[in-house]
Amino acid sequence: MAFAIHKSDEKKSSKRSPLAGWLSKKSKSDDDALPEIDIDAGVNRALKKTELPEKNTEDKDPENHVRDALGAIEAALYAIDRIRDTLEQACEVVISAKDIEDPGGRALLAERYDELRLGVDENVNSADPRASVLIGPGQRHFDVALGGKARYSISPARLDTSEQGLNLTPPVDAFAFDEEIDRVLAELDGALAKADRSAAGYCRDAQYLIARMNGAFE
Repeated sequence: MAFAIHKSDEKKSSKRSPLAGWLSKKSKSDDDALPEIDIDAGVNRALKKTELPEKNTEDKDPENHVRDALGAIEAALYAIDRIRDTLEQACEVVISAKDIEDPGGRALLAERYDELRLGVDENVNSADPRASVLIGPGQRHFDVALGGKARYSISPARLDTSEQGLNLTPPVDAFAFDEEIDRVLAELDGALAKADRSAAGYCRDAQYLIARMNGAFE
């Protein structure tokens, strides 16, 4: 199960871009590994301006387009971190329900789980507007102009509780039966896996764009 993957014990810094941590990870099964680049330097350069300038319709500088895309990816990763934390809390609540035989106690846990489930939607709805383009209900492909006719498209991943998103359904029997608990745990496992895949995909997008900005493919 995705929930079995333990989070790092190291305290996260609120000021550190999530790109810095995600991009430093290397998958052994990644057959399409990008060229070795200085990730930290790339992030610092690409995201050195915390306040993005107002868009100019006549601005054709591809570096600005890349910076905008990296800003959207960074915002999406922050939102995914919050969503994943909520999902893990939900897992703990549902797992604890199996150790309780009292119907009233299980019902209280089912209610708590539903609050956390709805909290996922709250995380999506309150996310930075740039993140909403990639993970919200109205998500769309984020096309990045790289100069000339070259373009790069970032695929969205809807991460709300809807069937098109994480597909998290509410408990209907108040956890009275183990079958419902097992169903909810399976849904949470799938949701965690999708959140992780989405974050990993956005990090690959960011790694490519940073390399492109730094001239690795020129």
